Formats: sequence, C-alpha cells, structure tokens
Amino acid sequence: MKNTGIVLLAVVMPLLAACGGNKVIVGSEDQFVQATPFKALAEEADGTVLTGIGTSEKRSNFTLMREAAVTSAQADLARKVQSKVEAVWKRTMADWSEYKKTDYNEAMSIEEMKTMQKSIVDTELRGPWQSQELVDKASGRYWVRILYSAATAEKYATQRLNNENILKKYFIEAQIKTVQDDLQKDLDSVRQKESADKAKIAELVK
Repeated sequence: MKNTGIVLLAVVMPLLAACGGNKVIVGSEDQFVQATPFKALAEEADGTVLTGIGTSEKRSNFTLMREAAVTSAQADLARKVQSKVEAVWKRTMADWSEYKKTDYNEAMSIEEMKTMQKSIVDTELRGPWQSQELVDKASGRYWVRILYSAATAEKYATQRLNNENILKKYFIEAQIKTVQDDLQKDLDSVRQKESADKAKIAELVK
C-alpha cells in the first residue's frame, strides 16, 4: 500500500504542475473519516475566507479526474460568493433606505443583484485562486478545496454598486454623490482587508 502511494504521488505531481494547482498530498485513510478530508479553517468560520470543496471518483485519466473535482469545488464556492454579494447588496440598500426613490421596485433590485452575482461568479471563479488538493490512498478519490478571499467578493460587489447608472435606478439623484462617497470609503476599507486576507490564504496553502 505504501509503495502504491509513492507511485501515485510520482505520477500526480508533474500533472498537477502542468495544471497550475498546488502540491498534492496523499492522505492516509484516517484523514477521510469526516465528510471531507480538509481540516476546518478558523478563517472560514469568522468569514475571512470562502471555500469551495469538490471531489471526484478515481479515474484512469488524472486530468479528467482533477477537472471534475475542480468543477465541483467551483460550484460550491459560487454559491458562497453569491451569498456574499447578496449580503453587500442588501446592506447597501438598507443603509441608504432613506434615499431610495419613491418608485423603488424591490423586484427590479433583486433582478439587478442576480445579474451582479452572475457577473462576479463568471469572472472571478475562472481563477487564478489558491487551492489545496488531496488523494485518498485507499479509494483513489481526489479532493480539491479552493480558498477565496471574502473581501474580494465584497470588493467587486461594492465596485459595481458604486456605478452611477446603478445608483440612478435606486437612489434619489440629489443624493447619488453622497452614496458614492460612502461606497468609496467602503471600497477603500475592503481593499485593505482583501490584501490581508490573501496573505492569510497564501500561508494556509503552503
């Protein structure tokens, strides 16, 4: 069994390097007792990091196996990014409720938010991002965990909200400059946090 793990690692490493991922760790059986083999992150619990976990059954073609796991991880992460964007959108609308237009349409707002979510997910989940990858020696199952800065999702949502065309739809025109100034302050703050988040993620995947 030990020799099999060594052979698998020798085959996997050059292939992964070609795919642009991180080092593959061949896990022991006891690592796979839980639902996923990855250790829970305090950074995910406190909202600093968003993660997407994906897996694929053993296949003879490693590239296809890894692609399936990555696709699964991206779908998991996409749901969390969408939730983050929704939170930013709703917070902005709630904070500036006194400046909403009298003809404010909640359905239109939700539709705009969904468009924003799709745009961010489609753009950002193409990568590059940091990932952790594991192979279960017993079953050959492949696991991927993508780590993504929550502040990055918030940054892109805030940037899109700080667009005059969007603001004109939902806020009284006389107050747009005030709203933009506040959004710019939020954006400056979240950019600083994003930098710190990315440094943490880099440490986590070492």
